[in-house]
Amino acid sequence: MAAKNTAAKTAQPAADELHACECSRYDAVFPDELTEENLESGNYQIFETGCTAQTKRLFAPGHDAKLKSALIKWGALGLDIRRTDEGGVATSAEAVKHASAFKFAHMVAAGIKRAEDKRLAKLAKAEERAAKKAAPKVVTAKVGRWERQGTVEGGVFTYQDAKGATKTTTKFALVG
Repeated sequence: MAAKNTAAKTAQPAADELHACECSRYDAVFPDELTEENLESGNYQIFETGCTAQTKRLFAPGHDAKLKSALIKWGALGLDIRRTDEGGVATSAEAVKHASAFKFAHMVAAGIKRAEDKRLAKLAKAEERAAKKAAPKVVTAKVGRWERQGTVEGGVFTYQDAKGATKTTTKFALVG
């Protein structure tokens, strides 16, 4: 009896019961690459999940997470995401719209927002570094017998004298 139950549990389903995993139906293309000219010449890149699994369920084991991460990645890149149904008709929409059919939709939306926030923070940091490089560095230089703090730009030292007036000179020596 036990052997009979074990055989029933491990038996493979009939081929007609299997269908393609849901994640294999999704792909993404850069929106600006979908021009008439590029479509005719085949000059565009398609991103796919790479899934070839056959399953009785909606997703093969772990492939819901695979689709979720792909939708987050493609959505953060601003790609045009398509879902092709069994009839071969492709429906194009944003990642969050495609994810709304699944329980992990809120995770996709949060992941895309997190990626966008990270991109904006990185951009702000780069702008801050560029501004820091552009701003002249304050140095100490000896002008005559006095040490003054100011900036050097193009061989000209700009500083404020004891009375607060802004002065410039080309005759100076950097200290330390």
